[in-house]
Amino acid sequence: MLNGILRIQPTLPPPPAAPAAGEDDLFSSGLFLRLGFSFMVGLAVGYALKVAFRVALVVGGLLLVLLFSLQYSGIIEVNWAGMESSYDGFVDWLAAYSGALKDFIANNLSSAASFTAGLLLGLRF
Repeated sequence: MLNGILRIQPTLPPPPAAPAAGEDDLFSSGLFLRLGFSFMVGLAVGYALKVAFRVALVVGGLLLVLLFSLQYSGIIEVNWAGMESSYDGFVDWLAAYSGALKDFIANNLSSAASFTAGLLLGLRF
């Protein structure tokens, strides 16, 4: 009897839930599952390099201050020319191997792009 008089409105589905707090953060599990293995390795390597660079800079700086103070007090004599030739040899070696790294990245471009993005992000955070 009320069939023609009452209209039943279809119910709409509820709106999608807002993302939980921290779901789109850098270190959330959801983000890790969507990214590739190369990106994750790059992120880990970048973060490790960042920490290692900081430690190396602090230790190297302390060693140089110690060397300068010992030379100033006359306890040791530092051969700066010998240190310069060793440094130049290291820079030449590093230049040769960085060219090999560039060739490796060029040959594996798809993985390397993801790795490089992760590396840069790891160095930033």
